[in-house]
Amino acid sequence: MRSQSIQQKSHHQTGCQLHCIQPATVISSFRCVSTTDANVLAKSLSKWQQEYLQISPGQFAGSIKEFSIGEVQIFREVINKSVDQHGQPLPGRFTVGIPVSMHGEAYWCGNEFSSADSVLFLRPDYELKFKTPVHSDIYGASIDTGAFMQFSSNGDYYDSSTFRHLKELNSLPPGNCAAFRQAFDSFFRAIELTPRLLESESAKRQLTFDIMNLILRMTSEIPVSKKPYANQFIHRHIVDNARQYILSRRSEALTVTDLCEGLRTSHRSLHYAFNKVLGISPVTYLRYVRLNGARADLISSDKPILISEAATKWGFWHMGMFSLYYKSLFGEQPSETRKAYRTTAIN
Repeated sequence: MRSQSIQQKSHHQTGCQLHCIQPATVISSFRCVSTTDANVLAKSLSKWQQEYLQISPGQFAGSIKEFSIGEVQIFREVINKSVDQHGQPLPGRFTVGIPVSMHGEAYWCGNEFSSADSVLFLRPDYELKFKTPVHSDIYGASIDTGAFMQFSSNGDYYDSSTFRHLKELNSLPPGNCAAFRQAFDSFFRAIELTPRLLESESAKRQLTFDIMNLILRMTSEIPVSKKPYANQFIHRHIVDNARQYILSRRSEALTVTDLCEGLRTSHRSLHYAFNKVLGISPVTYLRYVRLNGARADLISSDKPILISEAATKWGFWHMGMFSLYYKSLFGEQPSETRKAYRTTAIN
């Protein structure tokens, strides 16, 4: 933890600073989304480009609550299955997160953790790589870096180079984390009880100030990383390359041997990387990538598709085995997925 203390900014400063951060013309919004598909949830969070891959079996359930005020976005994501997340916020933004609760091991940007008393940090313009535990409930904030630097500039606390090297995973005292969660709770409770707050310029200015001040307190407890990459970086790199290789040959019934040859790595290295990063074997991951791809095609609104077409497109030639694998992972038959997500069914 850096030694400099962060003091509560005075209300005398609030008007000037927040006038720059939150002009009167900015539109505010509050959204709630619930879904039974991981990738639908990924696409439901505004101001992010994301892909979610479900990697633990059973019917998925997830929800997102979010609101935005100018350059500030606050959200809460609840997921009941383990998901491999890839994503990125808008350019020039950083992200801070704190779990409300979690069950199981997780990996954040190559770092393993299992305690909810952790502050997660995603550096500006970095890609999110997050393997969630089997249950996760997390608060997050995505903030424009320039606006945040402007907010904190009076204290001369940050410079851009230091800020871009803050540690990505941080264990903090339980009391500090409880205070941060309570602050996030208060933001959402205020908006849910009084939605018209987002129509009031004075309320939005004060809320923006309070959020910025919270993020300043959180990031003040994050040390600068001494290493450019986490220990798990090389293993995550192998998994990501395998994902791209599978997607580039989606119609082929690839084997683990094919992956090893394509990636020029050994069976042992491949197995170790997948077990270390995702807790599953390469052969299971191969199947899950293809099943998630077929599911995405079944619920796509672009054009109708037969179940057999979706299966074949993703390298499944035996319809009976496809249905068996599909139900094992998603907790429902392909026909149930199509019926639930499409207005026009194809027999």
